[in-house]
Amino acid sequence: MKRRVFLGTLGSAASIGTIAYASRDPADTLAVRVWLSEQAASYDGVGDRILEYLEAMLSLEHWSLEASIGGTVAVSTEDAARVTRGGEWPMAVASGALGRRDIEPVSDVNLLVTDDGMERAPTGYGLPHIASVGGARHIAALESFDDLITDRDRSLAPNTTPARTVQVLVHEVGHALGLTHEHGVAFLYDGDIVATPMLSAYAWDPTYDAARSQCGTAIPSASDRTRMLSLAFSSCVRRELATYDGGLSV
Repeated sequence: MKRRVFLGTLGSAASIGTIAYASRDPADTLAVRVWLSEQAASYDGVGDRILEYLEAMLSLEHWSLEASIGGTVAVSTEDAARVTRGGEWPMAVASGALGRRDIEPVSDVNLLVTDDGMERAPTGYGLPHIASVGGARHIAALESFDDLITDRDRSLAPNTTPARTVQVLVHEVGHALGLTHEHGVAFLYDGDIVATPMLSAYAWDPTYDAARSQCGTAIPSASDRTRMLSLAFSSCVRRELATYDGGLSV
């Protein structure tokens, strides 16, 4: 996929050396570090809220989760997709890995959260071990995970902008771990259509090619149905993540 750009190419282009991907045994610890743009960091409690949701959504049976805040980063734009797709955030992570910038990356996921709006796609972007997403103002407005969830077994949440924002955040984390949209699943529950994180709003996008699913399930029609979100990865994704063995290496 186009997302799987070799990060060393970006690093070489900026004359900052080479950073590569290392293989290892399937991870027993997953390290996720979050940085905030200066504008995103202006919202009280946004970092704590992000960590709370990461703990709830990424604490899987395959590993123990180590989620942390890396600090505040000055960026040239709050456009969460452009800051990664254009190379600014990947080069910042590469510079930090090489000791040339005050950024200390972790091996698995290095996530930048900006205050970009969530009205126009793309609202974020993910490369191997690196991702970015907008919507800090919406995450700051989120209630606690336990208060948001309407069905604990399925981690169901209403299709509100704050809930959709945190689902997209984990969607981009999924890309950083090697997942694709084709790992996404939608299902019907009490007549509602529910989208899991790797599919998200594509579940009700009529232009999305539903035939590409790698999970062996069809996407139900969203016509005249209430749209809901699941803040839990599908069993298909969990099987895929059980084999995750990547990491950054200088």
